[in-house]
Amino acid sequence: MLDKIKQFATCILLSIFSILIAFAILDAIWLGWLASGLYQSEMESLLRSQFITWPWLVFYLMYGFVTFVLAIVPNREKPWFYASIDGALLGLASYGAYNLTNYSIIEGFTLTIMMTDWIWGIFLTSASATAGWFGFQLKNK
Repeated sequence: MLDKIKQFATCILLSIFSILIAFAILDAIWLGWLASGLYQSEMESLLRSQFITWPWLVFYLMYGFVTFVLAIVPNREKPWFYASIDGALLGLASYGAYNLTNYSIIEGFTLTIMMTDWIWGIFLTSASATAGWFGFQLKNK
């Protein structure tokens, strides 16, 4: 019984770790390289000269845990693409709420950045959920 509990706890930790690593690497590539010019040109007047990092950390940890609960837990016994779909739906809702609200109330938050970031959030959450599903499966066999 204790071995089963340890195995399940390991699955949970590997899954959450996989989600966080995938999210961090993909977001770093996106924000630091692929789309950094777009974000800076579109949001130049809105950006701080010095970023505050603790909100990023809080968001990443919270979002990784929520991705685990909503995309991995209900799909841990199903094929991987169920977690991917649920991750995409989570990204659709959460990044949609963020981007639609910002577009609605922040002058200078452009339609281009709204749509780009929303699409990115859908992909990012789906890919991270997929990584989390595979992480969960590592010790589950």
